[in-house]
Amino acid sequence: VTAKHVVVALRGRPIGCLVNNRGGGVTLLSASSDAWCFHPSDTTADVAVIPFDLTSDLDIVSVATEHFINLDVMAHEKMGIGDEVFALGLFTHAAGHKRNMPIVRHGNLAMVPEEQIQVDAGFADAYLIEARSIGGMSGSPVFIRKTVSLKGLDKFNREVDLSGVSSDFRLLGVLHGHWDIQESEINKPTFTHDRQHGVNLGIAVVVPAHKILETINHPDLIAVRERTEEAMRSAMIPNPDRT
Repeated sequence: VTAKHVVVALRGRPIGCLVNNRGGGVTLLSASSDAWCFHPSDTTADVAVIPFDLTSDLDIVSVATEHFINLDVMAHEKMGIGDEVFALGLFTHAAGHKRNMPIVRHGNLAMVPEEQIQVDAGFADAYLIEARSIGGMSGSPVFIRKTVSLKGLDKFNREVDLSGVSSDFRLLGVLHGHWDIQESEINKPTFTHDRQHGVNLGIAVVVPAHKILETINHPDLIAVRERTEEAMRSAMIPNPDRT
């Protein structure tokens, strides 16, 4: 899973996914530009998904879809604005030679818009986080961890706030990029995104996790999974002709 704009920018060029190996080193997985699937109905959803063979030698950790968050889960678990978020991406200036070396960036959930907001592709469903995104972070997973509020007593029996953060976290979405505009348009009611020379406002745009799930359930990807599962079942059935 990555950002759609990353894949679109590489059309016509060889694409590969560089993955760390468990025993050291990296493996380059081929990723044909024709094999990527985008959101089946929302052209503004900055999500791209490609199937690949998961083998035991790859150092990969997946995120269960039950840990994807949406507005209903946020309301139920009392998660929202101000809660901590963190994204894992690539610091392209020191990406690593022998292995991918991820970078972690922290921030907080700044806005859960009640309406679509303007991004490069138009008006889209998105979250805004207080975090400075950089090149290499596009398509990075963004997680949210709720703040827990605890009350206790100090040695003088005075009530004190013991608020902290919980260890549980959910997938908020994938990073689209940072919010940047031309400096001359900062105070204008309308604006133009300018990724080359814009001002990084320290606000990043996150594509909601449910958009990832909807893309994963693209009919073409469902068909690929069904064929793979059928092949695995067939391989497990004993051949009666064998002795």
